[in-house]
Amino acid sequence: MGPRLTWRESVAAAVTRLTRRLGRRTFSREELLRSELSRIVSETRSEGQTPWQTLSRVLQELRDSDQLDFVAPGQYRALKDELR
Repeated sequence: MGPRLTWRESVAAAVTRLTRRLGRRTFSREELLRSELSRIVSETRSEGQTPWQTLSRVLQELRDSDQLDFVAPGQYRALKDELR
C-alpha cells in the first residue's frame, strides 16, 4: 500500500480523475461518491463512520480555496485541470 494521503489530497486527486474521465469540469457529488469514495477511504485509511460527510466538508474546503465552484446543490465545477 502506498503512502497515506490526507482527505484533501485524496479528494483533489479524485476530482481530477473524475473530470478527466468525464471529459468535462462539471460533476455531481453523487458521481464522485459512486466512482471514487471507496478509493478515497482506502487512500486515507479512514475508519470514520460518515466518510460521505467528510467528502462534503472537503469539497467545501476546495471551493473556499478557489479550486471548485459551487454550481447548484450537489453540482460542482473544477476551476483547474488538476486540483491540489
